[in-house]
Amino acid sequence: MEFEAAKCVVLNATYEPITIVPSKRALVMILEGKASVIEEHPELVVRSPSVTIKVPIVVVLKKYVRGRRVYTSRAGLTQKNLYLRDDHTCQYCGRHRSKLNKAEMLTRDHIIPECKGGATSWENLVTACSTCNNKKSNFDLEDTGMVLRTTPRAPTLFELWIKSNKFMMIDGKPYELTSLSYIK
Repeated sequence: MEFEAAKCVVLNATYEPITIVPSKRALVMILEGKASVIEEHPELVVRSPSVTIKVPIVVVLKKYVRGRRVYTSRAGLTQKNLYLRDDHTCQYCGRHRSKLNKAEMLTRDHIIPECKGGATSWENLVTACSTCNNKKSNFDLEDTGMVLRTTPRAPTLFELWIKSNKFMMIDGKPYELTSLSYIK
């Protein structure tokens, strides 16, 4: 990965994510005294004749910026975002899509069935393997004895971005964004 292609997550002074910028821009914010480094790239550095600086991949602003809630806004409900939120894992049996049989697939399931007034919303939809989805069918959870592994909620755009970019490829090897690991 080259310096020109590196990206940096910018956190507000309250540690809320507000944007993603090129690392070059983040470096300028640091040099101007507007931001502090939270996490650095493990290998990339920028050199001058007298200074060597590690390339930032997560920075926090020193002053609070109003009105910048781009990545903290609620994500749109799509099949792709639903699977991403649930880590491509059945929320009933806990199997990842890579562990499903050839005849099985991931589906979306309404916790409260649509025929019983259940809404198509983040709070009422989960990812389920076809086996669990067929077992649950149009029944309530209590009637089937099935239990959800997590409580469904609406993710933010930033949470989905982190899940889709949790690992950065550095020299062909995955590097986990450690300072952002609190987001699950």
